[in-house]
Amino acid sequence: MAPEDHKTKTAEAVVTDAASLETVVAALAQCPAKHVLLTSPPGGALTLGPLFFRKLMDLAAARFPDKTLRGRLDCADKPGLVLAAFRHGLDAAVETDDERYRRLQEIAHASGQQVVRNQRRRGG
Repeated sequence: MAPEDHKTKTAEAVVTDAASLETVVAALAQCPAKHVLLTSPPGGALTLGPLFFRKLMDLAAARFPDKTLRGRLDCADKPGLVLAAFRHGLDAAVETDDERYRRLQEIAHASGQQVVRNQRRRGG
């Protein structure tokens, strides 16, 4: 679990699969933050999928009704998966061009979700 942001009382944790969820849940039990952001690993939408990630979030949220959990699914360079994430009540991260990102921001705002932009990966 990432260090708590003392100004906003928010913590962040990465959920890679069902097994890692137990580690995150154990950390949440010790975490004083009331707001928690659960994130997928890079490209998590490609491996976990939006619905499975949502179900993982729901399992964690059911164990901590006193905390506000948000989920951010990394959608790699697939804007269509961002829309699927929004449909499942998830925030998203995406690597895309300026115009698509602007449109996704508008959709996110209208749906009560958030989208952040991943930095473009540079070939080495």
